[in-house]
Amino acid sequence: MKFLSNRVKNRIMILCITALAIAMGCVFAACTKAQAESSPEKTMPAADAQESVAVTDEATDETVSAADNYSRWLSDHYSAAVHTREMWLDDLQSALGLMKANGAETTFEQAFRNGIIDSLDEDAYHALTRRYVAQTLVRALDYEYRDFTYATDLKNEKDLQTVTYYGYFLPDENDMVYPDAVITEDEYQPLLDEVARYARLKGKHALSFGDSIMFGRGNRDRGIADITCEKYGMTVSDYAISGATFGVDKGHSHIADQIKTAAKATVVPDMIFLNGGTNDMCYVTRGEVVVGYDPKDVNERTFAGGFEYAASLLQKYWKDVPVLYIRAHDMDCCDDAVEQDYGDLAMTMAEKWGMVSLDLYNGTDFCTEIDYIRDTYTAYKARLGHSDGIHPTAYGYTKYYLPPVAEKVAEILINE
Repeated sequence: MKFLSNRVKNRIMILCITALAIAMGCVFAACTKAQAESSPEKTMPAADAQESVAVTDEATDETVSAADNYSRWLSDHYSAAVHTREMWLDDLQSALGLMKANGAETTFEQAFRNGIIDSLDEDAYHALTRRYVAQTLVRALDYEYRDFTYATDLKNEKDLQTVTYYGYFLPDENDMVYPDAVITEDEYQPLLDEVARYARLKGKHALSFGDSIMFGRGNRDRGIADITCEKYGMTVSDYAISGATFGVDKGHSHIADQIKTAAKATVVPDMIFLNGGTNDMCYVTRGEVVVGYDPKDVNERTFAGGFEYAASLLQKYWKDVPVLYIRAHDMDCCDDAVEQDYGDLAMTMAEKWGMVSLDLYNGTDFCTEIDYIRDTYTAYKARLGHSDGIHPTAYGYTKYYLPPVAEKVAEILINE
C-alpha cells in the first residue's frame, strides 16, 4: 500500500466503508425483524441514523419498518456519494495546476493553504453537494459575487448565485437549483472541464465592439463578452454602446468609431468580440457586399458597407487577432424577413473577412416571438407591460449565450 497515492488509498477506503456499511445495514435489518416483537427499543439504530430514519418514516407508508427504512437509507446514501469533498478538492486543485508542496501535505491542508477552504475541520468522506462545489469554486477562481435572482431557492446562497450566473448550474423547470443536491456522475467531469478551461484562458485579453446586446443593457451593463471573460479569468475592454449601428446613421453610435477609439489605446488583444445589426435593421439601408477588400469601395451609410468598413479597420489595427462575430438571437422586434436577411448578410460578410462566426439566430431556441421565452429571458419594459424581447437578462445570457460563446472562445484561443 505504501506505493499507492493518497487518492487511490482514499478511494479504496471509501469502497471498504461502503461495503461494510451496507452489510451492517442488512445484518441490522435481519436482527431487528427477529427482535421487533420482544424488544422493540433495542432495534433502534445509532443516534445519527435514528434521525434519518425518523425523517424517512414521515414520508413513507407506516407499514414499512424502521429497519427497512434504515437499510434503504444506507444504500441510497452510499450509492449517491460517488464523489466526496476530498476527491473534489484533489481534482479541483489538479485542474488548476496547484500541485502539492510535498507528499506529507494532505488534500485539505493544501486546499486550506491555497485559500479554497477556510477550515481544516472537514469530513473527508462527506458527499459532494452543489453548495460545497459553489463555495470552493468561488474561492478557487476568485470570483466576485454576482446576483442571480431567477431561482427561488438561492435567496441566501451567494456562492451558488455566483456560479449559477456563470452557468455551472441552471434552474430547472421549477426555477430551482437545489443547493443540497449531491453532484452526479454526469455533472462531475464537466465541472472539472470548466475549471481546466479557466486555467488555460486565465490572463487572456479581449476587446469587444457592438450594440446593446454586447454592452449588456438588460444585465446591468454586463454583456456576453463581460460574462465570458469574467468566468474564465480573462480581461475585456468593452467599447460596445447601446443603439450602435454598422452603417452611419445620425443619432446612433458607429461601430467603426468604437474600433478607432480602441486602437488609440495601443492594446494588443488575444481576441475580439463583435456583434451588431439589430439597430441597422430598423434604421439603416441594407446595401450589398462589394468585390474585394478595399474600404474605399464601400458605402458606410449602408449596413453592408458599414460592416465591411469595420472589418477592414479590425484587420488594419489587429491583423492577426481572431475575431468572433456573434449573430444575435431571434427577436420579436422587426419583420422576420428583414431580420433573417440582415443576419444572413452579416454571416456572409463575416466569412469573407475571415472571422469566426456564431449564429444564435438559428443555433438556439432563444426566440422571443414566444411569450414565455420573451418574458423569462429578456428585460422587462414598463411601457410595454412585458419584457422587450431584445435585451437578455443574466438568465438569458447564461442559458443561451454563454455555452456556445464559451465553446467558440476555447476553440479560438486554446484549440479546444
